[in-house]
Amino acid sequence: GGGGGGGGGGGGGGGGGGGKSVAAYAGGQLRLLRAALSWPSVREVVYSTCSVHCAENEAVVAAALETAEGWTLRPALPRWHRRGEAGAGLPAQLALACCRFCPREDLTAGFFVACFTRLARSVEE
Repeated sequence: GGGGGGGGGGGGGGGGGGGKSVAAYAGGQLRLLRAALSWPSVREVVYSTCSVHCAENEAVVAAALETAEGWTLRPALPRWHRRGEAGAGLPAQLALACCRFCPREDLTAGFFVACFTRLARSVEE
């Protein structure tokens, strides 16, 4: 069984001058996530960010699922009450598999988790 790494965060930080845009972070995170999902021996990949931005979270997950054949999501932290947000290309059913932490409502830093799992397939090795 493989392990997985995930995207970095950073985009959820405060508004200092000269920093990367959310779109720039999201693009880099998507490239890293797609690379992790491309490794044949990997069975699960956990993608997480320290961000509240849909563009870095659900949108990245949706874009990765569009091109990563044979992958789906399994529920991340199923006992946690706040789930992902439908939209940005992510259907409601898959958004429910993701979880979010909201700074104001959960008294935490912004945080997002999605657990990718490879679908069963015949192995010809």
